[in-house]
Amino acid sequence: MSQKGQRDRTLDFLKGAAIVMVVFFHNMQLNPVSRVDNLFMMVGNTAVPCFFLVSGALFFSRPFTVKRHVVRMVNLYAALVCWRALYLLFYHMLYGAAAGTLRDLLSYLFLFASLDGISSGHLWFIDALLTVLLAAPLFRFCREYDRRLVYYTLIVLFVFNQLLADGNLLIACLAKSAGRSAWEISAFAEINPFSFRHSNYMFYYLLGAELYERRECISARIPAALCAAGLLGLELIKYIQSGTIRWEGLHLTSGYYWISTALFACGVFLAVYHLPLENCAPLRWFARTVGMSSLGVFYLHIPLISLLTPLLFEKMTAYNGWLLNLSESLLITGIAVAVTWLCRKIPLLRRMF
Repeated sequence: MSQKGQRDRTLDFLKGAAIVMVVFFHNMQLNPVSRVDNLFMMVGNTAVPCFFLVSGALFFSRPFTVKRHVVRMVNLYAALVCWRALYLLFYHMLYGAAAGTLRDLLSYLFLFASLDGISSGHLWFIDALLTVLLAAPLFRFCREYDRRLVYYTLIVLFVFNQLLADGNLLIACLAKSAGRSAWEISAFAEINPFSFRHSNYMFYYLLGAELYERRECISARIPAALCAAGLLGLELIKYIQSGTIRWEGLHLTSGYYWISTALFACGVFLAVYHLPLENCAPLRWFARTVGMSSLGVFYLHIPLISLLTPLLFEKMTAYNGWLLNLSESLLITGIAVAVTWLCRKIPLLRRMF
């Protein structure tokens, strides 16, 4: 909510665009020799950072109470358990019984574990979000008490995530050109004062608040420059890692951790502020329908991909490429949005979406 009490549709639009890219990223009906398809997958690496930028912007710009924050975390965890149970039922009906003991099932449902036969790997995002939300009140206290504490935290998070990732790659390249073995400076992650697995998303969460507060003061040219620099950097990293700038079915290693990923995500985050949402009904509609349903789309898109791939998508492999994949991703998103809006009208299901 903005200071005027109106919902900020630019953030909803960004969430909608980001969830479409998440679906695109997971569907992957792509042409392996295409450079354009590779560009789309590079951009897909920035979708999750964009979600954390938006979450941080919202958290620090809205009124805060401990009770409401705790209730939000409890609801998010309860919804996660319910979705895991639905996944268990869905994949049991689709493929047969999932392998595992009763202890495995309980660990899968309540303790963030995986289970053979169930596509639940993408749920790590909710685990990361819960981790960040647990620390968020401390970040808020630091921000209100002394903003310099936030800057210090941002620097620490940046050093132990983006800087270590890029520094490690740079040293590896220099060592290779000199014919020597590389030092693994990623070993410094051992002294990371935050969780090594999810501290990267704490960085985006805090950064989103700072960018959102200053978005009106930033020139419209800066977002485009950030996006261009970020995309070029990601292409360079892909080439260093794999020796190609074609898709070839090769993901970036540690795609969320590079400085280039942060540059592109920040550029997109700032660019949406300049969209003419007030004068463009289709953009407002997209923000209102898809953006406000992004969590439902997130939970539903993997089961929909599992269902639609053998029924429909495998029959169109001759046309695989970014355009077909985008069309399929929009179809999946549209179905998920429709289900989300229908289920929100049922009180018992509303909190799951």
